Amino acid sequence: MERWEVMAAWMARVYDRDLFRQSGYVAGGRLPRAEQAWRQFCLIPIDLLQMPSGKADDTVFRSVSAFIMYHWEAGGVAGLSLGNALCRRYNAAFTLLRSFVEFLLKGVLYQCLACSRFREASGSALKSTDALAMLAGHLSNMMQERHIDVNELESNSAAIFDLLTGDWMLSAFRLEIDSIIPQLAEWGILAEPHDDPARAVRELYGRLSENVHQRIELTDIGRAIEEGAKIFEYPAPISAESLSEFLDEFHLAMEVGVIAELNLLCTAIPLDRLRPKCQRILHNEAFGVADLKQATELLERWAA
Repeated sequence: MERWEVMAAWMARVYDRDLFRQSGYVAGGRLPRAEQAWRQFCLIPIDLLQMPSGKADDTVFRSVSAFIMYHWEAGGVAGLSLGNALCRRYNAAFTLLRSFVEFLLKGVLYQCLACSRFREASGSALKSTDALAMLAGHLSNMMQERHIDVNELESNSAAIFDLLTGDWMLSAFRLEIDSIIPQLAEWGILAEPHDDPARAVRELYGRLSENVHQRIELTDIGRAIEEGAKIFEYPAPISAESLSEFLDEFHLAMEVGVIAELNLLCTAIPLDRLRPKCQRILHNEAFGVADLKQATELLERWAA
């Protein structure tokens, strides 16, 4: 047997269809809510960018292409996260969910840095010595020195990666999530999920980080011990508490993602086209199942 066949057989056992079915039964109503929230995160950009012809609006697409590149990765990672939770790989699920949050925040950040109205308004939420504040200033200086047209970058935001790839600034300084979150909140991108969106997102990221840092009680075996289940079982037992905890965190992360993408994408779409699109999303039965209350309020504001 080829080695890839051995791995394929192992993966088939780890992600067995029956494991999904059993976890779905235990999850109850939390699963449809979480799964549809994920789908809404993935599909709303398509709905907003789509023209009556069915094709994407190329002008708008290029203007938000920096975000779309990260959004594509984020959606896939979120699906893998949910799949691992349903197959009782809770630590992997939480770890991947933190990766989703990172993809989301980085994608929104680079999209904003490509736009002068955000880039030039950065810094008040951060210390002048913060790496993100320094990067925003460095990027503006670089554009002036290279005579880069601001409008050209904003019309094709993915070009920001051509500017920054290999730049000494990104090599010398690490962009910390603790800096990205307050800056995005100041720009209004995280508005709506809570009265203090920066705090809410920071706390979510902190809880997910506890799983990444491998605290023993948050390993799959540690969770089984905490919940009185058998350990070293194969397949692993369903942990009802861990599954419920994950699905709640997953749903919150998806709502943060939907709110961020709405706040970002709706600035790029003319209001006369935006209003009917928001109305269609609100009337979509699947969106109702997702139970995205704060995102619903945001859409209702634009649909009015």
